[in-house]
Amino acid sequence: MPLRVLFHEYWNPYLNIAFEESLARSRSVDLVGDTLRIWRNENSLILGRFRKVGEDVNLGNASRFGFPIVRRFTGGGTVYHDSGCLNYSIAIKKNVKYPLDYMYRVLLKGTLLALKKLGARAYLKNTNDVVVNERKVSGTAAAMRWGVLFLHGSILINSNLQMLYLLLRIPKVHNFDPVKYRVANLSAFVETSTEEVADALIWGYSRVLSTSPTFEEPLKEELKLANLLYKEKYSREEWNFKGLVDNKGELNKKVKDILS
Repeated sequence: MPLRVLFHEYWNPYLNIAFEESLARSRSVDLVGDTLRIWRNENSLILGRFRKVGEDVNLGNASRFGFPIVRRFTGGGTVYHDSGCLNYSIAIKKNVKYPLDYMYRVLLKGTLLALKKLGARAYLKNTNDVVVNERKVSGTAAAMRWGVLFLHGSILINSNLQMLYLLLRIPKVHNFDPVKYRVANLSAFVETSTEEVADALIWGYSRVLSTSPTFEEPLKEELKLANLLYKEKYSREEWNFKGLVDNKGELNKKVKDILS
């Protein structure tokens, strides 16, 4: 099966994250095949599914600088997005005994291979932090949802790191390598562009999955579902600040209607 590649993005952080769930759900019913999405986001803070906003975000600075907070459906920590950051998402179906272990130990090699192809000596720390020269250049999160293995991450290429530190809080108590909060741009180590990083990611994940890429556009059902999830979930404060969804049963019914 070829790897479907999407270059699809919105200049609306809430809609971008809504499309992440749309992609996973679309793959779950085989509406689409295994997919790699490569995309950018407007200035935003992307909160892990189970994180508390006040613990991860300097709310005063987020309001001052106009950075919206969007909660994703996967776990992990909170990440910073701006135009100097390239994001990728991969949704696949594969029968594995330990899904998270597979995604972090095997599938994530696609990112490591990509960065090594660009000339960076990349390696993993804290399970899901991609590091170069003891500086984190990429964070990732993964989940097994709706029968789909879903891995996504962001690569700092030429981001505003001063802004990142102004907006994100470092937890007072942690039991992981502090490299998680020592970040750097990939451009500090290799001369590269967003386009070259995107090409390298396609090459890396095609190699890990032993397949070849095919470039496509989103299906109308994916777009319709993303808009539904945006309106009834990802644009709402109760989801982004509390992780709650009003009328979850009704939303799931509408999702099924679109995908059926």
